Amino acid sequence: MSENKTQSGLLLPADITVILDQYGHLLQSYTNLTDRHSVFATFKLTTTKLSILFPFKEHPVHGITGLHATEKYDDNGFVKEYHYQWKVIIPKQGVLFSHISAWENEPHDDPKTPEKYKVNSEPHHHHHIPGDRHQRKDNYDVQTLKSAFAFVSRYIESGSEYKP
Repeated sequence: MSENKTQSGLLLPADITVILDQYGHLLQSYTNLTDRHSVFATFKLTTTKLSILFPFKEHPVHGITGLHATEKYDDNGFVKEYHYQWKVIIPKQGVLFSHISAWENEPHDDPKTPEKYKVNSEPHHHHHIPGDRHQRKDNYDVQTLKSAFAFVSRYIESGSEYKP
């Protein structure tokens, strides 16, 4: 059982203090990054939502990247929806061009959803192709902010290119 899941599989909100203690060495402050979008300034945390950008040290292949995290909470305080997006943050680019990798749990079970976008781990899925957020695959491992950090940290620490 993940430390961010209850025994019944409900997702617990991210513990920012624990994440910063474990992964804070990967973060970097940038003067040309709008303060309101950075972990080094205020971030949105309410009883219903977390929205924060963690800017990483410059990567030799991917450049200046960050992990943008959004969690939406239900009335009981559990995560009902999450989006963890590793992306290029400087220079600012469109959604497709900045995309490196992302993990989400938005359901795509509409009957009109093309088969190529459906995954076995629905609603959890991984947008795994850099520059192409349309492609998705199963996601059984990254369902919390801490697990997203664990995934990305390998590439930030080693400087190796992310290749799915």
